[in-house]
Amino acid sequence: MATAVLNWSRKTVPEKILKANFYVSQMTANAASFPTPNPSIVDLQTAIDDLAFAAVQAMTGANLLMYEKNVAEKALDDAIKSLQAYVQNVSNGDEGIILQSGMEVKKSPSSLPDPEQVENLNGDPTKKHGEVQLTWDTLENVIGYQVEQWIADDKGDGFWDKIAISTKSKFLVTGLTTGTVYKFRVSGIGKDDVLGAFSQEASSIAA
Repeated sequence: MATAVLNWSRKTVPEKILKANFYVSQMTANAASFPTPNPSIVDLQTAIDDLAFAAVQAMTGANLLMYEKNVAEKALDDAIKSLQAYVQNVSNGDEGIILQSGMEVKKSPSSLPDPEQVENLNGDPTKKHGEVQLTWDTLENVIGYQVEQWIADDKGDGFWDKIAISTKSKFLVTGLTTGTVYKFRVSGIGKDDVLGAFSQEASSIAA
């Protein structure tokens, strides 16, 4: 669902007047989509004209006229915010209808696909005893990687044990027994902690 956005607060007074007049022209041209605007087009145009007049008067620098310009600007700000709410409501989040009003749209972020399978996992002993350096291909759209190690029991069975979460496509496994063969696998972690398919197993002897 799309959301109507204004990018209004940082605009100067002349920019606000130009943009508000653009909304008037767009919504007038597309009146079928906006049958009962709030505020009405007449009231909105009045707020625009009031600010335009007050801004010219305030160029003299007189305090009272500056105050009146600020009041007129606040009135137009409030009117535009009400118009934004009306456009959002009547459009029901339809991007095409929002664009007819002259407003911009902010789209809801699309959901990320589940991570792809990790590929090319390799395990290599380092020069230090009890260490294996794991590396694999980087995946797109992941927040990290889950690294698992096969833990064998005395009966020859075993299970995969999560040993780390890595934010990079590599991980140094430490504390291993020299001369022992270890097996590892890695999965990408996506949005909401969804795990992708695990890599093929990689075996390595700890130095």
